[in-house]
Amino acid sequence: MHLIIPGSLPSYTVAADLLPHVQERCPELVQRMTRLRAVVTTCPPEETGCSALEFLELSALGYSGEIGHSVGAGLGPLRAGMTQPGDPVWVADLCSVAIGRDGASLAIPESLGLDPAHADALFEAVQPLWRECGISVLPIETGRWRVWLATDARIRSISPAAVSTLSVSDWWPQDESTKVWRKLLNEVQMVWHTHPVNAQRTANGLEPINSLWLYGGAQGWKPTPRTATTQYSNLLAKSFLENDWATWLDYLPQLSKQISNLPEDASLTLVGERRIVRLSPSQQPWWQRLMPRRTQNWTTWWIRQN
Repeated sequence: MHLIIPGSLPSYTVAADLLPHVQERCPELVQRMTRLRAVVTTCPPEETGCSALEFLELSALGYSGEIGHSVGAGLGPLRAGMTQPGDPVWVADLCSVAIGRDGASLAIPESLGLDPAHADALFEAVQPLWRECGISVLPIETGRWRVWLATDARIRSISPAAVSTLSVSDWWPQDESTKVWRKLLNEVQMVWHTHPVNAQRTANGLEPINSLWLYGGAQGWKPTPRTATTQYSNLLAKSFLENDWATWLDYLPQLSKQISNLPEDASLTLVGERRIVRLSPSQQPWWQRLMPRRTQNWTTWWIRQN
């Protein structure tokens, strides 16, 4: 049995302050962190081109990357369902970009709450633009389109989930090979600026859908089957992404109860913004298992920056 817990590794800037509350409110997690062997993987989105959770997903599906691309480039063919090698596979997600004092930022994808009918209306509004520039698109799911570029674009792929934690300006396509895409994107933004969908979203307190984020670029690849014993607990994910630590703490007792129902030999994977920690039972000879368990000083990696 293996339980993956997105949002369970707070940033080092708050980890030390949250530590005593975790000990109080989630004793089952603390007990397992104390006795299980921890393997820490650092996966900065600037290098991987994806969030830590996406990196874990790609690794679990057997994807190890492609020469000349970040690991996150494999999200393009994965989300487009392309399993055969060939041309680069690009996808574009509908997104919300805001310009602030510190530059442009991308809203957390999970916060958009995009209605399928609204996504269809936004697609139809800009459909004539595609035919004029040699770029083709096809909706593949709500808020996500597959994109066929007119040229072999040179883009440092990074997923929306990853770039939402970074500066958008550092990742905006600037290469000459993306000139046609950038021009098209400007036209799309102008159409959507006054679209009724965005007027309704603004009235409902939601961010406007005002842009597309292009990523991917790897060739198709075939995922390995997921194991039936792997499960996810998303109790902490939303509050983690929103840096809402009060709510995050409120969910810890539920997480503790959930973990208490796991078998003693279950593994846990804790996922943060830039780190993944796999907690697994130690493989010991039978005679060592008869001896008192050694405890692990989990607080060292809990509050560590990387």
